[in-house]
Amino acid sequence: MNAPAVITASRRDDFPGLAGGWHYLDTAATAQKPQAVIDAMTRAMGADYATVHRGVYARSANMTIAFEAARGRVAAFMGAADAKEVVFVRGATEGINLVASSWGGANIKAGDRIMLSQLEHHSNIVPWQMLAERVGAHIDVCPLNHDGRIDLDWLEVNLTAAHKLVALAHVSNVLGSVLGAKRAAKAAHNVGAKLLLDGCQAAPRMRIDMAELGCDFYVWSGHKLYGPPASVFCGHAVIFWTPCPLIRAAAR
Repeated sequence: MNAPAVITASRRDDFPGLAGGWHYLDTAATAQKPQAVIDAMTRAMGADYATVHRGVYARSANMTIAFEAARGRVAAFMGAADAKEVVFVRGATEGINLVASSWGGANIKAGDRIMLSQLEHHSNIVPWQMLAERVGAHIDVCPLNHDGRIDLDWLEVNLTAAHKLVALAHVSNVLGSVLGAKRAAKAAHNVGAKLLLDGCQAAPRMRIDMAELGCDFYVWSGHKLYGPPASVFCGHAVIFWTPCPLIRAAAR
């Protein structure tokens, strides 16, 4: 990707997990946490801790305000039009499963088609396989071109009105190849399909803007972007964006 070749000493000092000159090469799976995030997590689980959305006393109210302020910051970070379009769940897998079981269950019927690609993470394959098996839909798989990118020429030719959903990785977790997301969105919308982007590897490493990308659902993992691990706040802080009223209602 476009990561710097060398991490400066001052930047390394922000990450306790890199102390002692240790080199960490698994950020694509989960990122080390900077001290500022660790301190914020400690405050939230300690001195500031209280229930969110469930209490009327001052500390609970303050915790709820902080929680919703985080939603607003996330919306600004990813270019969402409204913080209500941001949903916190426990992992990218849960986010994709939520789209499959809610929007997918309501909109994909027997005989419909779902378009994936050859480089999708299992989390962006299995939920659609389960949905297709349950409702009698069909799954098509877009090949890759010679440089390891999703072949959008093939996609444009092979998408049909029967396709209701296109689900693709914005950046591959294996190859690092970057999808032409705006072109994919246009191709999907030209046949009346929705586009879901798996942004787990994109959000930590490149600017994302929902209005610019034009996708309908965007899923990414906060723990890959220096956020809390699974043991804090009910799991990986994962966010997905969608203008779909059905999912917004589920968030409330």
